[in-house]
Amino acid sequence: MANDIPASIRIIRGANRTLGRVAPSLASRLSRRIFSTPRKFAPREWELPFEAMATRQRLPSGVSVLRAGDGPAVALIHGWEGRATQFAALAPALLARGFSVVAIDAPGHGHSRGKQTDPYRFAEALIEVGTQIVPLYAAVGHSMGGGSIALALSSGLSVSRAALIASPSSLLDVLHRFSAEMHLPPRATDHFVRDAHRRIEARGYRTDDIQGALRSVDVPALVVHAVNDKEVPFADAERMASFWSGAALLPVERVGHRRILRDPITIEAVAEFLSAGAETLR
Repeated sequence: MANDIPASIRIIRGANRTLGRVAPSLASRLSRRIFSTPRKFAPREWELPFEAMATRQRLPSGVSVLRAGDGPAVALIHGWEGRATQFAALAPALLARGFSVVAIDAPGHGHSRGKQTDPYRFAEALIEVGTQIVPLYAAVGHSMGGGSIALALSSGLSVSRAALIASPSSLLDVLHRFSAEMHLPPRATDHFVRDAHRRIEARGYRTDDIQGALRSVDVPALVVHAVNDKEVPFADAERMASFWSGAALLPVERVGHRRILRDPITIEAVAEFLSAGAETLR
C-alpha cells in the first residue's frame, strides 16, 4: 500500500487490535475488502507526456491500455495502486530501440474498469493483451506487476523475455505484510490468508505461490531491485533470481521502490536486456 495512509485505514488498524481477537473472521473480511480495493491516483506531471504521445485502447474485458510505436511488442504493467503512465521514462527508451509498447492500466486501476482486483486479474490482463491485441515479445512489470508476470507465464502468457522491477517473490509474504500493516492479530491473519487461498483455488489457479508458478518457466529474465527498497525488501529480488531459471539480478542504489522507474541505470539495463534478445526479430 502507498505510504499516505488515510484516516479511515488508521481507524480500522486501531479497531483490528480488538476486533481481530474477538471476531477474527469479521476482521479478515473487512481487511480483504481493503486489500482488494485499490485507490486511484492521478498521474504526476512527469507522466503526462506518455499519455499525450500514446493511443488509448480499451480491451473487451474493460482493461485500458496505452499503445505506441511499431516493432516487437513489450507489455508494461505497473504495481498496486499504480498506472500505465508510470512507465513514462521507460517507454521512450524502448521506442528508441525499435520496440512498440503496450502499457496496461491493470483491472481496477487508472482508466480500466472495476473496483476490486488482485494479482491474478493483473495476470489475466497480460494474457488478454497478448491474445487480443498483439503477440508479445516481452513483458516488464513493476512491483506487483512483476509478480503478475510470473503468474501469467504459468497460465499461458507467451513472451521471449521478462524484466521484473522491485517485485515481490512471494504472494504469501505480501498477504502477511498487509496483515501486519493492518495490525491483524494472528488468528485474524490466519483467516485472511486461508480465505485468499480459497478464492484463488475457486478461480482455478494454483496456490503454491510465485516460486511454484515458475517451476516450468524458462523465459530469460532480468530482476532489478533497489537495495534500499522499503516496501519490497531486496531479499525478495535475491530469492526471485535464485528460483527463476536463467534470471539475472541487477542491484541498484538509492532509488527506493518507486523512483526506480525513472532511474537511468534501470532504464538502460532493461532496454539493453530486451534488445539483446530481439536481434533476430528485426
